[in-house]
Amino acid sequence: MKRTLALLITIPVIWILFHLLSGGAVLTAGNLVNLFKYLTVVGILASGMTFVMAAGHIDLSVGSGLGFLGAINALLLEQHHWPLALALGAGIGLAITMGCLHGVLVSRLQIPAFIVTLSGLMAYMGLKQFFANPVIPIQHSGFLELGQGYLTGFQGLLGAGLFSLVFGWITRSRIQSRHRHGLPKLKAWIPWATWGGLTGFAFGLVAIFNADRGVPLCVLALILVATSCHALAVHTRFGRHVFAMGSAREAARYSGISIPKTTLGVFVLMALLTWLAGLVATSQLMAAAADIGDNQELYAIAACVIGGTSLRGGTGNVWMSLLGALLMASILNGMEQVGIPSTLQKVILGIILTASIALDQWGQRRIEA
Repeated sequence: MKRTLALLITIPVIWILFHLLSGGAVLTAGNLVNLFKYLTVVGILASGMTFVMAAGHIDLSVGSGLGFLGAINALLLEQHHWPLALALGAGIGLAITMGCLHGVLVSRLQIPAFIVTLSGLMAYMGLKQFFANPVIPIQHSGFLELGQGYLTGFQGLLGAGLFSLVFGWITRSRIQSRHRHGLPKLKAWIPWATWGGLTGFAFGLVAIFNADRGVPLCVLALILVATSCHALAVHTRFGRHVFAMGSAREAARYSGISIPKTTLGVFVLMALLTWLAGLVATSQLMAAAADIGDNQELYAIAACVIGGTSLRGGTGNVWMSLLGALLMASILNGMEQVGIPSTLQKVILGIILTASIALDQWGQRRIEA
């Protein structure tokens, strides 16, 4: 709760600070649309990375992997003229193959995930540079819709209303469930205040987006991915097995959890989300290029750590990882608006990553003490 409040306070403070430093360029409808569009790629990766890190592993290949998968999809569409569905199916098949390869090497051959995915990073980077050099322009309107499309104003408001109804139903169901199971009752205003706050945030965000181009379809895709991943983590056996494996691997094995199958599932899920992030990135840029995805794995890992996912495994929350990703995106966007050179931006992000990991380790030592 403390970390959540800290992030919810820090992000608006960062927006206001950079807004003042940039002469009023940050808190505009157009810039906020661009900010959330940039957030989608890191957010999708962070959703999958939460599972990987909660299981006690790491995946360094997702940045170059998304560039490679995006290049393959662009190559099949634009140069080989495959139908969109067939090209996407081939991309999904390739992503599953990559995830299975990582999972088998880690779970069956007992090679550390750091080494496996570091090798993947280098291999996929070479393949990405081979296939996407020179740049492959993308003209397929259906493919570009994911990164360039927007909801109409009415559709955006309808989506916010639907979110409010669904979240209200979930809130009511949780209250009734606690009552049926004899659990202590929460203060009545707490769940409904949460519902009201999130509903207000949803309608406010849609109003800001509608003041510019509308709600980006890629942001809608991110929300669907995060919701699905959160449900997978909290409400399924697979999710419980992932966190149990990361907390105490031997205890999980003795309780009947299949460590190899769970590990394989984690890396396949990460690979599929890497493929989706590759689609978003290439459709946003309207091209596949050799530098797409560079450093995105570091941003995804930093987002998870900032959101409270432990490098030692066993803990993590998808929505908190998204808040961490939003914090990273806000800092990057603010530095761009202020005009900080890209070389200095990398130094600042390196400091933030180191500080977030140091904070995580300090918190773990306090818990163990």
